[in-house]
Amino acid sequence: MQKKLKILTFSLLLIPAFVFSEEKDKSKDNSPPTPSEHVTTAAPFTITVELDGFFSPTKEHQISLTPEAWPDMTIVQAMEHGQKVNKGDKLVTLETKKLEEAIEQAEKAAPAASLAHEILESELGSLEKSTPMLIENTKRSKSVADEQWEYYNKIGHGEAKRATELSLHFAQQSYDYSKEEYEQLLKMYEADDLTEETEEIILKRAKNSFERASESLRLSKMRIDRELKITLPEQLAANKSLHEMAQITHADAMINLPRALQQKEFALEKARLDRAKASEKLDQMKQDLKKIGGVTAPVNGTIFYGICKAGKWITSAAIAKKLIPGGKLAPHEVFITVVESGPLELIATVPEGKLANLNEGIEATIVPISNPSLKLNAKIDKVNRTPGAFSLTSSIQNDTPNILPGMAAKLKVVAANYEKAITVPNNLIEDESVWVMVNEEKINKKIKTGPSNGKVTVILEGLGEGEKVVSK
Repeated sequence: MQKKLKILTFSLLLIPAFVFSEEKDKSKDNSPPTPSEHVTTAAPFTITVELDGFFSPTKEHQISLTPEAWPDMTIVQAMEHGQKVNKGDKLVTLETKKLEEAIEQAEKAAPAASLAHEILESELGSLEKSTPMLIENTKRSKSVADEQWEYYNKIGHGEAKRATELSLHFAQQSYDYSKEEYEQLLKMYEADDLTEETEEIILKRAKNSFERASESLRLSKMRIDRELKITLPEQLAANKSLHEMAQITHADAMINLPRALQQKEFALEKARLDRAKASEKLDQMKQDLKKIGGVTAPVNGTIFYGICKAGKWITSAAIAKKLIPGGKLAPHEVFITVVESGPLELIATVPEGKLANLNEGIEATIVPISNPSLKLNAKIDKVNRTPGAFSLTSSIQNDTPNILPGMAAKLKVVAANYEKAITVPNNLIEDESVWVMVNEEKINKKIKTGPSNGKVTVILEGLGEGEKVVSK
């Protein structure tokens, strides 16, 4: 039995036709052992690659809204998923009443803001003029107060006290004079010969004068005592307080008046910014109203909810829940894709092992999963060889009736097709060379290789039919 198997294996190596399909090599465990020698022969050789893919639009327009100032986008009405549209058709209707009211309020507030700004400008202008003058006035008042305090403290207070004391002295002196005069008159009239009437008149007058002087002295003592104890100390304290207040007022003016001016400058700048922001926001809301109020189809085509990635409308279910009356859209969110009327393309993921046999320009056949009897002619336009994202894009050459973006399909590619080709098992090829038996001797030959199906490789140059290729 083992002998028969060996013969069968050797016979297979001599079969002149090599027709391989990568899709049928399901398991390496069932593969025959690698040969140690091989006799070349020319035979048909084909590599067929079959890939899973999906239809994708060649031209699509993703619809999203990017409001600048108005985030509330509430749905009133929306077209249905899969509905055909013409350019200019309204895709969705959004609620705009609140936005319109906000614009109206902003327009009414603008004149008041402008007036407040003008008032601040006027106040700032007045402060810029008055502040230096006010500071100078407080400086002058301080200087006057300094002079007055220095005079009163050094001279005025002492002079006032002296004057008060002199007033008491003069009152005392007047009293003494009146008393002395009255007493002298009494003595004189007691010894003279004047009539009693004349004596009475003179003495009465002297007595009155003495009594007035006495009362004046009493009052002067009371007044002077009050002035010395209360009035003059109060005047001293008052003058000192006035001097200190002038000092404080000037110091306060030097600090606070410039601050008040600066504060007014800040208030004006804030008013400028607020007015500019309000004006900008008003303009933005007006632009937002245009955006929200006019979501129309940019081209003729078909609308689909969400975004299509890898053949799936990944956000269509979530978007469908938002595109109902009362639903809310998010800014920058693609909620509708308009697929422009025209040809589709097929995008397929490529396993790394099949990448080498796929190149741009190769013709292919596409079979939709929804219609297996339909065969579409195609051509590979682009092969993406980025690691981790191997894929290809294929253009469809004929019409695609009833085929929609996102539908799945099979892509069949004849990557290599030779009527006669010399092939060699891959294990016998090393560094673009092979070992060949010639007259019982191993000779190394340089070769040029072509396509490979993973087991054997086409030899383009360097070998002919009937040559025996062996391991090293």
